[in-house]
Amino acid sequence: MVAAWAALPLWRQGKILPAFAIACLGIAAAIGAVRFGAGLQAELAALHAGGSQMLGLAALLALAAHILRRKSDRNDGALAVMILAISAGIFFLAKALLAPLFLLALTVGLGAAIWHAYRFGLSWLVPSGLMILLANSLLIRRSPWLTEAAAWHIYHLLIALALILLARAMHATPLDVREKGAYRAPNKNR
Repeated sequence: MVAAWAALPLWRQGKILPAFAIACLGIAAAIGAVRFGAGLQAELAALHAGGSQMLGLAALLALAAHILRRKSDRNDGALAVMILAISAGIFFLAKALLAPLFLLALTVGLGAAIWHAYRFGLSWLVPSGLMILLANSLLIRRSPWLTEAAAWHIYHLLIALALILLARAMHATPLDVREKGAYRAPNKNR
């Protein structure tokens, strides 16, 4: 539901990479919803796991690219297709690289988001959302102190929370941010 709420408005604003990233995570979630909702746990297990890994990597690469570039342009559609192709290639040819590249893209995106929030006074919602995703991936998903069911539910709820934060921050246009000051930090050294 979060992906449906967030991806289309971002796409309409021309923010192709964030919309693509949220849509990728939404597709993975939809596969999981059908898998568990229809009682097809065994039948769709491989599709859900593979789709989540490949689309998760594509989503994090797209988010990192968007945050690093700090802009959207007309070539973002082609970049999204290229990111999806790269993620699919890694999934089919080098599965061992999926998790490290996912964490690398997440860490690079987080570092850039923190820098932008600190340096340019932008919203801390993006770093917060990415931090939730990082902590969730490292501490919750395969947590030895939680039951498998509890870890699964907490993991997916935290993904939804992170997407809400990311989508909310990315819906504001740069002009809105400057004019309203809603996402600007106090004026320190400007």
